[in-house]
Amino acid sequence: MNQMHLQHQPTLRQLLNSEAMAEAQVVFGDDLLDRPIIQVVGSLSPPPRAGSLVVTRPELLTNNREPLPLEDLAALIIVRQTGMDNAQSIAQSSLTSIKQTSADSSVHPLPSHPPHPSGQSSARGAGSSLVNTPQAAFASATPAGIDDVSMKRILKLCTDAGTPLILMPGFGEPGQVADDVRMAFLREVKQANARLHGVLVSLLLEEGLEGLVEEISTNLNRPVSVETADFKVLASRNMNPTPANQQRAVSEEAQGTLKRLITRQNAKSDDHFVMAPLKIGRRLVLPICFKGSLVGYLSVMVRPNDDLESTGEYMQAAALAAMIEFSQREKDGSVFSVTQKSLLKDLLAGRGLSAADQERLERHYGFDLCDGILVFAVQAAGTSTLGRSGWPEEQFITTEVEGTRVYLLPYLAKEERSWQEVAAALLSRVKDATESGAQLKLQVGAARMVETLLDLTDAYKEARQALIIGTMIHGENEFTVGYGDLGIKRLLYLMIDHPEFERFYEETLAPLEAYDAEWESELLPSLRVYLQEGANLNSAARALFIHRHTLRYRLEQIAEILKVDIDSQDVLLNLQIAFMIGEMKGATQG
Repeated sequence: MNQMHLQHQPTLRQLLNSEAMAEAQVVFGDDLLDRPIIQVVGSLSPPPRAGSLVVTRPELLTNNREPLPLEDLAALIIVRQTGMDNAQSIAQSSLTSIKQTSADSSVHPLPSHPPHPSGQSSARGAGSSLVNTPQAAFASATPAGIDDVSMKRILKLCTDAGTPLILMPGFGEPGQVADDVRMAFLREVKQANARLHGVLVSLLLEEGLEGLVEEISTNLNRPVSVETADFKVLASRNMNPTPANQQRAVSEEAQGTLKRLITRQNAKSDDHFVMAPLKIGRRLVLPICFKGSLVGYLSVMVRPNDDLESTGEYMQAAALAAMIEFSQREKDGSVFSVTQKSLLKDLLAGRGLSAADQERLERHYGFDLCDGILVFAVQAAGTSTLGRSGWPEEQFITTEVEGTRVYLLPYLAKEERSWQEVAAALLSRVKDATESGAQLKLQVGAARMVETLLDLTDAYKEARQALIIGTMIHGENEFTVGYGDLGIKRLLYLMIDHPEFERFYEETLAPLEAYDAEWESELLPSLRVYLQEGANLNSAARALFIHRHTLRYRLEQIAEILKVDIDSQDVLLNLQIAFMIGEMKGATQG
C-alpha cells in the first residue's frame, strides 16, 4: 500500500465525526480509528480491497458459513434495524459473553489473526458511546433471526482480526445507512485529495519538478519519471526514459483516450483533463493533458502485486501538481512546441486529429497564412553522420516518422520560388546547423505541394516514396527527387516486387547486356544515350562523341540482336521502361 497516498485518505475517526455516523457506537477498536479507508463497500463477497470499510447487516455475515476475510479491513459496520440503547449493558456483560462464546461448540472454527498495531490516539465519534475492550459483547436486544451467539461470533471475529467493530442504528432501510456512509466517505475523499494536491503543489513551487519527482519516488518507493509528449525526460528518479518500442503504444493509447474524453464531454480546446493511468509493460503511465492537448507523461515502475488503483489515484494528484510545471513551460514556448510536434507526427503518420488540434497546428506553424505546404523526407547518404547533436530542430518545422526525418515549409506564392529552390535552401540551412557541415551528403524526397493540413498524410507518403526511389536510382550519392517528376517510375515502384518486373528487363535488355560482355562493345550505353536524347540521331551522336553513321550502325546491330524495329515508338517505350527497371533494380550502371 502506498504510504504517502494513505496519509491523505479519509480515516475512520474522520468519518465518525460526520453527520452520517453521529449515532455510531464503537464496540471494539477505539485505538484503531486512524486507519486510512480506501473504499466503502456493502459486502464481504467477493473479498474487498485491503483498507475497505464494510457496511452490512448482521444476517449477511452470520448466514455466511465461510470464514470471513476481516483481517485487512479498515473497519466493519453492522447496521441494525432497531435502535441501540443502553450501551453500558454491553460493557457490563462483556467478559461473560466472551467466555461463553469461546466455549460454545456450535460456533464454527474462527480464523486466528494477530491484531493490527494500535493507533496513536483515541477519539469517539460525534454522539458515540465507546467501549474499548476486546471483551465487549452485545447485551442489547437483537432483531428477529439474530441471536446473541451470532453477534458474539461477529465480535470474536473482529477481535481476533484486530478489525474495529461499529454498530449503527438503521431506523429505515439498512441500505440507506450504507449510502449515507458512502457519501460521507466521498466528501472526505474530495477534501483529502485537495490536501494531497496542496502538499505536492507546495513542494513543486519550493523545490521544482526534480523535488516533486523525488518526493513521489520516496513515498511510493518506486522509480518515477516525468517526460514530455515526445518522451524527453524532464525529471527522473531511478528510471530510464520510455523504451522506443513502447513509445508508440503509449502515444496512441493516450491520444485515443484523450479524443474519447473530449468527444464524450463535448469539451473546449482549452479544457484540462485528468486521465486514468495506462498499464504499459511494467510501467504505470499517466498522460498529462493541458489545454486539451497531451503535453507529457508521469510514469511509475510497478510490481505485479502493487495496488494499481491506489497508485493511480496518487499519480493523478501528482499529475495535477506537475501540470503547473507544464503551464510554466508553455509560457516560454517549449512544451507547447513539443506538443505541436507530437500532433504533427501523429498527423503525418495517418493518425487523425480533432478539429481543435488541427486548428492549433495551423496557428502555431503559420499554415493558415501560407499558400501551400512543402513536405521533404530527408536522410544522410551512405556513411554520412550528423554528429552527436543529430538533426537540427530549432527554427525548423520538423519531426521524425517511422525513422524518417521530415521537414515542412510553408510556401508563399509571392516569393516565386520553385520547390527545388526551397529544397536547396533547406539543405543549406540543415548543413550549416550540423557538426558535419559541408561534408554531409543529404538525400531528399519531395512531395507535391499541398494546400491544407488534411493533405499532409498523403504528402508524407509521397515524399518518403520519392526518397526510396531516389535511393534506388542514385545509390549513396546526394540527390533531390520530386515525386511529381518521377513519372512512370512511381508506377514501377508499386510493382517492384512482382516477378514480372525483373522478367520484363531480362527479355528486353539482357541479350544486349550479354553481347557487350562477350564482345566488349558499347551497344547498351549507346542505346541509353540515344533514348535519353529523345531518339534524335544527331544529338545522341554528339553526346557520345562519335559520328552519326557510327551510331546508326550500332542501332542496326541492336535491332538485330534484340530482333526489334528500333524505329518503332512502342519498341522505344519498352526499352525506356527496361532501362528504368534496370536502374531501380541495380542491374545496370548509370
